[in-house]
Amino acid sequence: MKFTYAGFLSYAHADEAVASRLHRSLETYKIPKGNSGTLSPIFRDTNELTAHHSLSEKIQGAVTGSKVLIVLCSPAAKASHWVNEEICLFRKIHGEAAILCVLAEGTPDTSFPPALIEDGREPLAANLGSSKESFRLGVTQIAAAMLGVGLDTLIQRDTRRKRRRLQAVTAGALIFSCFMGATTFSAVTSRQAAETNRMQAENLVEYMITDLKEKLEPVGRLDILDGIGQRAVEYYNAQDIAKLPDDSLARQARARHILGQVALDARNFEKARQEIEAAARLTEEVYARNPNDTDAIFAHAQSEYWVGQVYYKLNETIKTRPHWKAYSDLGEILHSKDPKNYDWIMERGWGANNLALLSNRAGDFESARHNYLQAISYFHAALEQERNDYEAQKELANAMAGLAQVFMNFDNKDEALVLSQRQLKIYADLTNQYPDDLFIRYNQALAMSRVLTNGLLDSNHKAFKDIVEKSCHEFDSLIKHDPLNQEWRNQYHLFLHALLKRPGTLKTSGVDLDDLRYRITALEAQ
Repeated sequence: MKFTYAGFLSYAHADEAVASRLHRSLETYKIPKGNSGTLSPIFRDTNELTAHHSLSEKIQGAVTGSKVLIVLCSPAAKASHWVNEEICLFRKIHGEAAILCVLAEGTPDTSFPPALIEDGREPLAANLGSSKESFRLGVTQIAAAMLGVGLDTLIQRDTRRKRRRLQAVTAGALIFSCFMGATTFSAVTSRQAAETNRMQAENLVEYMITDLKEKLEPVGRLDILDGIGQRAVEYYNAQDIAKLPDDSLARQARARHILGQVALDARNFEKARQEIEAAARLTEEVYARNPNDTDAIFAHAQSEYWVGQVYYKLNETIKTRPHWKAYSDLGEILHSKDPKNYDWIMERGWGANNLALLSNRAGDFESARHNYLQAISYFHAALEQERNDYEAQKELANAMAGLAQVFMNFDNKDEALVLSQRQLKIYADLTNQYPDDLFIRYNQALAMSRVLTNGLLDSNHKAFKDIVEKSCHEFDSLIKHDPLNQEWRNQYHLFLHALLKRPGTLKTSGVDLDDLRYRITALEAQ
């Protein structure tokens, strides 16, 4: 049979972004020499069907004319009537062997559409994971299946290509360094020549820094960026920012932000501070020229946040405050321009939350209380604009946790308990919406454990034992999923030890002390 398409990509439209990335990666995948197979074209329908539609003739024709069916599995795909219909139609026409599964999110239990597993079927799935490397491996697995070659063959080929690419990138970095040396000299000695070449040089600098970061990060060689960064910094420092146009300043700021964040990730705080403060000077200049432009205000707000973040990482609260105060003030300006804008409402909430965090750390609990209440009001307002929004719910729960801690400092356990219960309600709702979101599940377990270790529930309370068991179960589940996550293990360990310091309370509540001791022993033995 002659096929029109190498594959038909079946997916829920909630997964459009992942589907588009997978589609593009497969169609541009470099096929080994001598292999007559093809990965292109792949059919991907971009029109979302509703309950009032049936599979169109176009879809049915594409299914019929496709050599394989690629099912992008996720909780949304499992709930999709149309993904199920496409699987059933493809199986009816082509049989079982040509159905390939790709796990985009969740587990087989939470993400496989019913048609995949009906009649006891247990299909295998490539897993795209959450990192660039795992995504590449998932694409390689699907490519191997479509081309009919061994996975090892493609992995070895890709390893050789990665090695050659790293060599080429390194050579390019050397050439670029030489170019930047010449350009810097030109900028210093010949204003006219520098002006003539400025646009070309700036575009090249920004491209090289952003592109190199993308290429070097997966192979663990961001150190190569240091040489490029130094040359770029020399070039930038030779320029008079007062004479540069706005777009030049913006490009330079973006590049220096990247260099600063790379340094921050490497815990090179001094270099991070220098680059991010340099970026802040640039965005401040653009903002001064365009005080009513929301893009300029937003860009400088981000600079102020990141400068503060560097000092916060250094535990220098006094130096952090003016930058986070400036970030908050700029967020207020944005919000005043468009009070219904979701993004500006969130900026306002984050600004207040940051100031609350600093006040709490400094022992100024009244200011912390005021700012946390402000943050909570803004996150509620954001949810009025975007109902059930993940980010707003997550940040609302976080602000409530901070305010609960403030009330603990005021020795007001009743208010702290009310806020903790509201926080847990948000996490429960989010867990129902995103059952495989480990960040939410961890924070839910942490919140439950703190209700107990902060003494917010009396041992006679009917929920005490239940929360102990739920917390332990959730921590066990998380650690089973990722045994190497030290933060999860440490928090679980601290929680168990804190409970065992109150043996009388545990006996009153009916909690099994021996079970808790066994869990500690098992945790320490792993």
